[in-house]
Amino acid sequence: MIGLFAVTAQGKRAAAGLALGPDTVLVDGPVKPSLERLWPTLGSAVFFMGAGAAVRLVAPLLENKRDDPGVVCVHEGFVIALTGAGNILAQAIAESLNVTVVTTSDYLGATPIDDLVETLDTAVDGDLAACGAAVLAGDPVRLLNPLGFLLPDLPGNLQPDNYGTEWTVLIDDRIPGLRPKGKLLRLIPKTLVVGVGSSKGVTHEAVTAALELLESEHELDPRAVRSFATIDIKAREPGIQEAVEDWGFWHGESDGSMPPLAVHTADALACVDVPNPAAGVQAEVGTPSVAEAAALLTARELGDQVELAAPKTSAGNVTVAAARILP
Repeated sequence: MIGLFAVTAQGKRAAAGLALGPDTVLVDGPVKPSLERLWPTLGSAVFFMGAGAAVRLVAPLLENKRDDPGVVCVHEGFVIALTGAGNILAQAIAESLNVTVVTTSDYLGATPIDDLVETLDTAVDGDLAACGAAVLAGDPVRLLNPLGFLLPDLPGNLQPDNYGTEWTVLIDDRIPGLRPKGKLLRLIPKTLVVGVGSSKGVTHEAVTAALELLESEHELDPRAVRSFATIDIKAREPGIQEAVEDWGFWHGESDGSMPPLAVHTADALACVDVPNPAAGVQAEVGTPSVAEAAALLTARELGDQVELAAPKTSAGNVTVAAARILP
């Protein structure tokens, strides 16, 4: 909820003219007792008075940077954010009133959701700005973290036990089969290593078709791939190289970078225990597994704990598998 507090008729007229959404309340009556009563429920508080008076009102109520509501002061042609959580709201009010905005020095234009994206280095699927604004406004947002990532301190309104919320944030490398009600923001961490094996002379269309099975059959998001992996005698196959490059074009980073192709010898892969070894592969290349072993071995080089996210899956003369680097 956004509370608007004014003590003069002019301030009340200015407050009444703002369109900040349905959760905005123009508080009537004496400011101090009303503020103290509403403080625990406020996402933001906007004061139409001098900054000094506003500071004296909120100072006894402030507890910590993480949980305090946004505090904004509107006075004599300026909109001033008195706390970092009030910066985005202050900018919106300044644009509405066509006046000058002053934000706090620690403002980097980020929200707690932006912090999660940066900390976990995730891809984003959904309206990041709108969800971040909801968090800053104090709206309850549910956070789902099924893989168990270690997360930074988060505000009380962004927690897993928030139910019946408009927004849900899901941190996962899988495509959700059953989407939660309301609006969904997906944060997709780069947790997957995809192993690729093939016959000689494979086409890039065949490799691409096999890679697509990781999404269609195993519900793994292609944006979660951190690395590809294969055996050294297959690393120069044009079909594999072209398919990986094509994947990078469609699913890689916006700066054009793409996951590397890790290469292992048959001896190294033969030392990896896999659930689906094949005698035919052993006879052909000297290891009972290429896709599963390459995925697991590369994942172990990148993280301490790994699991097989998708067992070997074949399409024609191509086999793919995916290992997950656990948090």
